[in-house]
Amino acid sequence: MLNNIETKWLYDFITLEECRSFTTAAEKRNISQSSFSRRIRALEDAVGFDIFDRRSSPLQLTEPGRVFHAHIRNSLDDLEYQLHKLRGGSHYRNKITIAAAHSLSVFIMPELLKDVPEMQEKIFYVESIDVDEAVLNLKEGRSDFIFSFYNEELMAAPFMHEKILESRLYPVCACDAQGKALFDIQTAPLPLLNYTENSYMGRQVSRYISTTGRDKFTVTFVSSMSDLLKRMVKNGYGIAWLPDYSIQRELENKELVILDMNKAVMNMSAYVYRLDARLNMSSEKFWRHIKNVYTR
Repeated sequence: MLNNIETKWLYDFITLEECRSFTTAAEKRNISQSSFSRRIRALEDAVGFDIFDRRSSPLQLTEPGRVFHAHIRNSLDDLEYQLHKLRGGSHYRNKITIAAAHSLSVFIMPELLKDVPEMQEKIFYVESIDVDEAVLNLKEGRSDFIFSFYNEELMAAPFMHEKILESRLYPVCACDAQGKALFDIQTAPLPLLNYTENSYMGRQVSRYISTTGRDKFTVTFVSSMSDLLKRMVKNGYGIAWLPDYSIQRELENKELVILDMNKAVMNMSAYVYRLDARLNMSSEKFWRHIKNVYTR
């Protein structure tokens, strides 16, 4: 029964999920490891399933444990928020944690957050990490949202999604004083400033290159950050595929030019993803705001 669960056990659970070590988590909770282990076991007995897979190293959540973590983290956050309000506190804010693709966090996030209502209730934690790590964070309830590109795994339950952007990825390079491309696409190999292989854009570019022949390009620089690649392109180091939303000004000012390469323009869709588990109050309001803005 729920009335057999002690709140301190839930905080123990959250701490253990963060530390993935009984020793470290017990020290952080300022109790002995044996007492800490008994409290975690008592919580598992109370809910009726194993929360952690103790056979794995480092410690991992079980599938039910992942769902449970998402619910408990947000429930405790809401509880602390409401108690703070009842005590007359005004500085406590619900946390909204977002893992975002780097280019979306730099170019899209400021515009998206501009009209969010009741900003005084919220504090946004935004981190740019690779796609695989972001998906894991979402599954385990460490992130409330992912701002990323199309991901088939996240398009069905237990996830929810909302499309926020249609975009294109263009091959570009810097211009000379006459506004012409610095690099001749007929001359091989072309110096390529590329994305890391585990990034969405990196996979898109690699797929294109595999159809044209790798001898047409030579990779000279690699980064997960499209803004850095844009700076390198502008300084004449080579060509790169860059998203349209990041190069509009440079194209207008003739600092960059789109290269006329066969079937080289790639379509991209960006989404906000979340678990279908209930989020904290502010995260749920933020989700409703996103849906209202992008489903008009």
